[in-house]
Amino acid sequence: MIDKSEELRALRVRESSRIVSTPLTKHLRVRIEEFWEHAKDCLAGGGSRRRTLAIIGESGTGKSTAIKHVLNSFEEFKPYRNEHNEPVIPMLSIEVEYSFTPKDLAIRIIRKLGADAAYTSNETVLYEEMKNQLRASGTIFLHLDEAQHLKKGGSSRAVMGLKDRFKSFLVIEDWPLHLILSGVEDMSELFTGDQQMPNRSNVTRFDTLSAPGDNKLVRDLLSDVAANCGLKVDKPLTTDDFLGRLVKATGGGIGTMIEMARAACFKALSKGHAAVTAKDFEFVYSRTSGSLPSENIITAKAWVDLDRSNALIDLVPKTVEPKRSRKKASK
Repeated sequence: MIDKSEELRALRVRESSRIVSTPLTKHLRVRIEEFWEHAKDCLAGGGSRRRTLAIIGESGTGKSTAIKHVLNSFEEFKPYRNEHNEPVIPMLSIEVEYSFTPKDLAIRIIRKLGADAAYTSNETVLYEEMKNQLRASGTIFLHLDEAQHLKKGGSSRAVMGLKDRFKSFLVIEDWPLHLILSGVEDMSELFTGDQQMPNRSNVTRFDTLSAPGDNKLVRDLLSDVAANCGLKVDKPLTTDDFLGRLVKATGGGIGTMIEMARAACFKALSKGHAAVTAKDFEFVYSRTSGSLPSENIITAKAWVDLDRSNALIDLVPKTVEPKRSRKKASK
């Protein structure tokens, strides 16, 4: 006999790792295909200077998951060995950590390409070595996820410095490297004002969903997740009211929305229910946000006025203003 808990665990693992197809994912694949065609044009001696693709969107929009899925779906991007048995790495993806400096990034790229790099080396020397390694490895696509982490500080000087650094990636002798930068909205500073980056780039947005304009898409996402969990969708979940609540509770981020729908379905399955209901979403929102019951967006009467980013505002210590000393009255 199959253990029900193990069966449920297997379902959770399978569903959590499944890629839910969305219009944004499909659009991204088209953009990557276009970018790849441009790279091949450049290798053949043609193409243009637009060798940067920026993918910008708020946290929770499913950006990183979609990019990873799309890039991994191209057979042409997978490492292989050439006729001389030398490793070729057509596409390299690096997640830029918050603490990274430009020097850290160069070292990480060099090491990912199988060469050695030391922190004692000069940054200029490291970047020249990085460029040599990218060309030698046949790396035509370099993807930097969370690229905004390299922008230390918000000054115009910091932004300009990062622009110059990214432009330097595209100056490799006899090698038309194509740069994919993905990150949150802070990264948009690189593509405003001075036109040097915009003139070398294409930009794709990962926008959030809104209600009621995107209600059909939200309904389809919910039905997709529920069906793959073997559940029905309780009829009240298909109303404009609930769909608006779901958009509000997730900030309109497709990634966050899919995550919440899955958690609600897993809750329903754990109770042995045949359908996912508002109660399941109420439970998930309560657990993830820590909101007061009266401010749970899934059930609150005045949900339109609630802000999920302020779910814990009642716990924030109140600022106590210092008492002003009274001036002694003059005699």
